[in-house]
Amino acid sequence: MINKTKVKDIELVDFGNDTKSERKLLKQFVDYHWKHYRGQKKYIPLLDYEYLGFKLIGMTGFFEPKNLFFKHAKMRFFLAYKNGEIIGRCNAFINQRHNEHWNDKVGFFGQFECIEESSVAGILLDAAANFLKDEGMSIIRGPQNLPVNDATPGFLIKGFDTRPVMYYHYNKPYYPDLVEKIGFKPVKNVLSWEVIPQNPMEEKLVRLGQKIIDRYNVTIEDWDTRPLEIRKKEMLEIYNAAWNDNFGFVPFTQEEFDQIIDDMLLIMDKKLFIFLYVKGEPAAFFGGVPNVAECLPRIGKCRHLELIRALKLILGSKRTKGFRLGYLGVKPKFRRLGLDGVMIWKQKQYTSKRYKYCDMGWVLEDNKMVISLIKMMGAKDSKTYTIYEKEIS
Repeated sequence: MINKTKVKDIELVDFGNDTKSERKLLKQFVDYHWKHYRGQKKYIPLLDYEYLGFKLIGMTGFFEPKNLFFKHAKMRFFLAYKNGEIIGRCNAFINQRHNEHWNDKVGFFGQFECIEESSVAGILLDAAANFLKDEGMSIIRGPQNLPVNDATPGFLIKGFDTRPVMYYHYNKPYYPDLVEKIGFKPVKNVLSWEVIPQNPMEEKLVRLGQKIIDRYNVTIEDWDTRPLEIRKKEMLEIYNAAWNDNFGFVPFTQEEFDQIIDDMLLIMDKKLFIFLYVKGEPAAFFGGVPNVAECLPRIGKCRHLELIRALKLILGSKRTKGFRLGYLGVKPKFRRLGLDGVMIWKQKQYTSKRYKYCDMGWVLEDNKMVISLIKMMGAKDSKTYTIYEKEIS
């Protein structure tokens, strides 16, 4: 269902993702960022296919009704027009699994883009808040882009000159000011760092790593040591347990996690993954993916060359200079044994020969243990994002 309202000289259109007419609006929704960031080299857009899907390569888009996310979520999209031109957009969604996990009534906004006018931001986010309020939510939080748990939440507030990294979105520097003017408050920062894999590890850490392996009877495996289906199940078990108490985390279902792994296989460097077992029990894993943002810059001034960009992503993933370390976890019962240090040590034995840089993040600002470990590696501050929220009840 498509609704249209007029607020002064701004036309607001809200819609879903079911009908043919709504899908046409979704294409406009996705297309807007190309115009909004024209000429900004640090903005590397994801493939349109990631949002809208592409049957030829079997890709299901984030916004398609058949996306597994919509088995437990409800979403509306909002476009703001002035004189027939789009001047802003966002979506709003309820994630039932989030609210069940945290026992709260939080709704989210995401994919926010807007001209530098607080009145336009207010129209968009008021509409998002009203939709969430009608659905029984008491707080609106964001921005949270899709895919949840993968895309970095919040607005970029520091690191605008740093290199683009997969699923770290870039935004206009004035966005935080826009939302603060209409009543949103910062609630959490998430951080990232860049480290050079060739940085030497202290000798005492290497010695300590070997002692940990011997003391706790640790077995180390690579990706192909076990069948894929077993690997997926063990990773999900570790990941959900490790991240369970992290702010904003939503446990994956096996079906969702399987889809993530299947998609990842298109660009995966299997040697970036390490799995640890303590006395035969799955205890921890550590993994990264090539930073395929290197392969996705716009092609000249041409706009509609998404198939070529997709091919560059798949074919170029084997030649990237860096990788994103974004998939890791240690089961709570095995924390404080030093397993994370063992995994870093073992991974560096490969990455120091293959990659020039590693992005490490996103990490919650109050995760002191992980931050301490990262800084021991000689990492440099990279990006900071701030998550905002506002009461709507």
